[in-house]
Amino acid sequence: MQQNQIRITVSDKIDELLTEVAKKLGKKKSTLARELMEQKMYDLEIIQRGLRD
Repeated sequence: MQQNQIRITVSDKIDELLTEVAKKLGKKKSTLARELMEQKMYDLEIIQRGLRD
């Protein structure tokens, strides 16, 4: 599977929160952001619909 990169822009407060939570979880901030985005897409059933098509 090919890996693609994206860049996101967030507010200073969101960046601080991502940094803090990532540190507590022992993850990279970019990994945490990706996981949160994937979870939100799953919650909205975007991933499931995409897999069925």
